[in-house]
Amino acid sequence: MARFDSFAPAPGRGQYDRSQTREQRLSEHRERLVAATARVLAVEPTATVARVIEVAGVGRGTFYEYFDDVEHARRAAVTTAVRSLEQRMRSAGDRARTPVERFRALSSAWCDAATIDPAGLLVALREEGDAPHTLSVAGVVFEAALTRTLEALRASRMAPATRDPLRVTAAAAVAEALGRGLARAGTKPEPIDSDERARSERVLVDVLVLLLR
Repeated sequence: MARFDSFAPAPGRGQYDRSQTREQRLSEHRERLVAATARVLAVEPTATVARVIEVAGVGRGTFYEYFDDVEHARRAAVTTAVRSLEQRMRSAGDRARTPVERFRALSSAWCDAATIDPAGLLVALREEGDAPHTLSVAGVVFEAALTRTLEALRASRMAPATRDPLRVTAAAAVAEALGRGLARAGTKPEPIDSDERARSERVLVDVLVLLLR
């Protein structure tokens, strides 16, 4: 599992992989800057260009080749995190069939996001979404995945024909809280307690079953 403190800054001058194309190197620069922005925002209240380029290990000029300012980089970090989370949650929804299995798969994928990419999840949890009940953009992704799962269960007659959408939103809010706690632990120097990760996943499964089954 990737650790938060294992981030590799850009290699020094003359130390790049010469087998890479220029386009590959440029793409790596942008990805590194996006990741550095998320990492800074995960542990600090605000980010500055100076702090982002320090973490990324690149020059100020390189930063401005890709982004107008820190807000531009922050939006890119949110977009990247949301895209990764959506892929993870969609994949999880395809791995199980029964209601409890599906809830467990979604909960596991969510906790994976918090432990594998804590900075990405935290930056997405800080961005308010456009849901009517003010979930974060990460919470909206979870809510959408849960809605798809319930629709699939209804289609196979393993779930009630109707379900109060407020229950789905409430479940997503619980996922936000649990994910935020795990992700914050993931930014610490110490490894995440495997028992804490398992406990968070178990609690989320229990909540989904109680609210939605």
